[in-house]
Amino acid sequence: MRIVLTVLRLFYRRYRFSGLLTRAAALLVCLAAATITLHPAWAGDLEIKVKAAYIYNFTKFVDWSDDGGREPFRICVVGTDPIRTVLGELSNREVKGRPIRIQRVKDLNALPQCHLMFISRSEEQQLPFILQRLQGTQTLTVSDISQFSQKGGMVSFITEKDRVKIEISQRAVRQAGLKVSAKLFEIARVVP
Repeated sequence: MRIVLTVLRLFYRRYRFSGLLTRAAALLVCLAAATITLHPAWAGDLEIKVKAAYIYNFTKFVDWSDDGGREPFRICVVGTDPIRTVLGELSNREVKGRPIRIQRVKDLNALPQCHLMFISRSEEQQLPFILQRLQGTQTLTVSDISQFSQKGGMVSFITEKDRVKIEISQRAVRQAGLKVSAKLFEIARVVP
């Protein structure tokens, strides 16, 4: 920020008497500086929205054999994460003819039946317990916990060069009896 202010001061001192064109240029420089300053906040919001969009699309590219007929499609969020708010916007949508329901998990000892469970970074210490509780269920586990897919999770969000990508553990998905579309595997880094 200090560098931006120094550049603005030098720019102003040099061109302050040259008229309207200089004022317009100074305004553009100020706007650019504001954008640079605000960019990290926008990046955080964008990252959350991208992850939520991925989660929504997972519902289309993963098949659960126990489809439940017309029962709601349940997406559960474990822990504290701003993604829960963005996922809440999916509550008015449907997937495969079923309404989507977003549910916050408050008690790890009583995990609800979910089709997809997002496990927040805040629950990293509880991860082994959560994954153990989900064994034998057809719950797609998704998280941005570091090395989630190597720790037994199914789909891990990773950030490379400011881009959100996914990593899928074939073994974990297969053990849960889920079928993942080849289209999803094409865009993911696959962990055996």
